[in-house]
Amino acid sequence: MELPRLLTVRSARRHGLSERQLSGPRFRRLLRGVYLNAPDEPTLTEQAAAALLVMPADAVIIGVTALWLHGVEVGSAQPVRVATATTSHTTHAGIRLSRLGRLPAARRRLALPVDAWLAACAELDLVEATVAADWLIRLGAVTVDALRSRAAGATGPGGRLARRAAGLARSGAESPQETRLRLLLVLAGLPEPTCNSMIGTKTAPIGRFDLVLDEYLTLIEYDGDHHRTDPMQWSRDIARHEAAIKAGYAVIRVTNGRLQQPSELAATVDEQLRARGYRGRAPSFNATWRNLFEHR
Repeated sequence: MELPRLLTVRSARRHGLSERQLSGPRFRRLLRGVYLNAPDEPTLTEQAAAALLVMPADAVIIGVTALWLHGVEVGSAQPVRVATATTSHTTHAGIRLSRLGRLPAARRRLALPVDAWLAACAELDLVEATVAADWLIRLGAVTVDALRSRAAGATGPGGRLARRAAGLARSGAESPQETRLRLLLVLAGLPEPTCNSMIGTKTAPIGRFDLVLDEYLTLIEYDGDHHRTDPMQWSRDIARHEAAIKAGYAVIRVTNGRLQQPSELAATVDEQLRARGYRGRAPSFNATWRNLFEHR
């Protein structure tokens, strides 16, 4: 009989295995009383499943861990976040157990995407909560309006932050770094760009750009590593940028390294916008902004 990937002491006995055998090199101990039928590192799915084996029968995976399992990788998936409506006092290393009066909506004991996000807002900061919101929108798990509706009714820890993050969430963002870059500018008080808008005309399209400030003919592009390492992508980028500049646009290119100097980057964007007619207030770097971007 083929052994399952996860075994408890009780299920191991049913398969004719002793606790001594479970302690051998063939198996890997994940939690007290739970073993992986392999010496390998467990996947997050296996870690979550192991947690549910030792938790009350109503327990569900929530929060940041659930977001990771839905494909939204913000914060740290560990410890595994679990919620129960019971008064259980079970404790295990590697599990963070919450006791809730009402459990979130779940499927196969995994909180649904928006419910996972609402729970995660209790521990994420504003930027990462918005990154996660944009990611869920990109995946088609929720619309902007539906997210805001759910956030409006959120109570308890994270409710206020969820409402603010939902207000900042946008459709069109194609990567977490694009969202972080947009928020770096917006939360400093600069005009908000649109995400991945097409510029040019119907008969002569130039292409889509990450962040577009059309009023000021300014484009901001985040260049991830794939832009540099993929020769075809690099060539397409050059052609797009040249066409945009020929059409009168300024192009500001941002790398991950440049994001590490956020105030300088915001000042560069401000300077470019002013050269093209912007007369709004200068970027402001208050303590909240510095905590979100400079002290990350």
